[in-house]
Amino acid sequence: MNSKFMNQYIDYLSDKINKRTGAEAPKLIVYDSFQKHLEKLVKEKFCNYGFDLAIILGGLINLCQPLNVVINKPFKVNLRKEWHLWMAADGAKQMNKGNL
Repeated sequence: MNSKFMNQYIDYLSDKINKRTGAEAPKLIVYDSFQKHLEKLVKEKFCNYGFDLAIILGGLINLCQPLNVVINKPFKVNLRKEWHLWMAADGAKQMNKGNL
């Protein structure tokens, strides 16, 4: 995600949340330490829209996102394994136009 899309996302998010909770309601958004989340203009825009921004430092994601560790990661690992098995068994030939 680049800065342009990040700014569009902030506009979209602010609009949706403000319609639901009102502009004065407290808002917290939590991001990892990805570079585009930390740019000065992005942080200022979040602040201008009334968001408090919290950054999860590298290496701490697993502690802060237990569902990601317990459910999502094993699901993705198994899905990837099954996809590779399917592809090895000529599964791509089953696609209408060969698109994946």
